[in-house]
Amino acid sequence: MNRGIIQNGMFYNLLFLILIVQPLRAQERTDIAIYTDDGVGTWPDGIIAFEQFLDWKGITHQRITAPQINTGDLSQDFKAIYFPGGYAWYYKAAFNEDGLNNIRNLVSGGGGYIGMCAGAYFACDSVDWEEDGVLDYPLDLFDGVGRGAINAIAPWDNYTMTTINLNPANPINQYSAPQEVTLYYGGPVFDPHHGVDLDTAATWDAYFDLPAIINFNYEQGRVLLIGPHPEIEEDHDRDSTDFAQELDDEGSEWPWLWSAVDWLLGDPITTPPVSGIDKRKTKALPQNYHLFQNFPNPFNSTTRLFYKLEQSSTVTLTVYNALGQQVAQPVRAMQKTGDYSVRFRAEHLPTGIYYARLNADGFEQTIKMLLIR
Repeated sequence: MNRGIIQNGMFYNLLFLILIVQPLRAQERTDIAIYTDDGVGTWPDGIIAFEQFLDWKGITHQRITAPQINTGDLSQDFKAIYFPGGYAWYYKAAFNEDGLNNIRNLVSGGGGYIGMCAGAYFACDSVDWEEDGVLDYPLDLFDGVGRGAINAIAPWDNYTMTTINLNPANPINQYSAPQEVTLYYGGPVFDPHHGVDLDTAATWDAYFDLPAIINFNYEQGRVLLIGPHPEIEEDHDRDSTDFAQELDDEGSEWPWLWSAVDWLLGDPITTPPVSGIDKRKTKALPQNYHLFQNFPNPFNSTTRLFYKLEQSSTVTLTVYNALGQQVAQPVRAMQKTGDYSVRFRAEHLPTGIYYARLNADGFEQTIKMLLIR
């Protein structure tokens, strides 16, 4: 056979392999997967605010659902996973054993887990929540108990600003002041089982200096559990939420969160440039209308309703009982484009199923709520 033909054939085979293999090698993993269940258990504001923070820091992210986690190898596509605030019981109910193993394998293989409030409860061996007592939780990244809510700071489901004391010996805090004032909304104190080794990043100043933020290694990976809500910018809209805008932030916690995410991803710990610390983004405009699931749900006495408006609209938000009778109308106003959060008080209503309906210039959506006394 002609040597030139053989050489040409080998060349084209090699070229074919290069063209096939190069895209596979070039494929980059997304930095952080963000768990969402579209507001059933996850807190929409906690997701939106964290996404805005990640955009500010230049971290890639992608939302992911329980069915995806239950059936997929996370380590192929992501470096870490974020579980937001919300209601941890729904997280527990959403995952089968395969899904739990996929989360553990992501972390143990060198990835990261960051849990904020409910996401932190979910990672604990057990949860001691209010009158529910101590309940077993299956993910077991943290060998200890998450206890809450902390009534000394704010009884559930109230929220407030509170002070946390930062541990100067923890590398995450190397660029931080000794204290941060941050949002408390039902988060835990972390109580490790006897002999468990972990680093305390911050403690609750108003609650005996007990752990508020912890971080530790999990086999080859890293876990960061955060009781408060540093992702929320209370008195500014760069987080693209209106939650707790009436409170005084006393400075942003995003620079601290910047360093914490560096640690989580195994990167050199840095702090934002001076020009970036005070950087304020124009609020992202919603792409459509939507009424999210209320939180918490089920609820006792009070809950929050979340919705977004694509454009300035005449808005009504009305609550009906199971007979279709109007029992409340929390909103009846002209409102601008944006994201909204409204507290609905139901102290005067009996246990039962209720429906919240959003009407906005021809748009209509209804959600189902459960009030339990």
